[in-house]
Amino acid sequence: MIQKLSTKLQVQLSLPGAERLKKVTFQNIVDQPDETEILKLGQIMTELDHEDALLDGVIITSQSRVTKS
Repeated sequence: MIQKLSTKLQVQLSLPGAERLKKVTFQNIVDQPDETEILKLGQIMTELDHEDALLDGVIITSQSRVTKS
């Protein structure tokens, strides 16, 4: 049996002068989020961060547990 555990999003922002990406994680989001809504969230995060922040990408991670029934 497959048991759904969680889905999370990690928004990755590129900041001027920074070598590493800034990562903002959202835990326990809805299953199978819409691509348009994910990108909208990423854009909102760039607006809330530094003035020159750019959206590098968003990573979706889903966790499930498989057990013997």
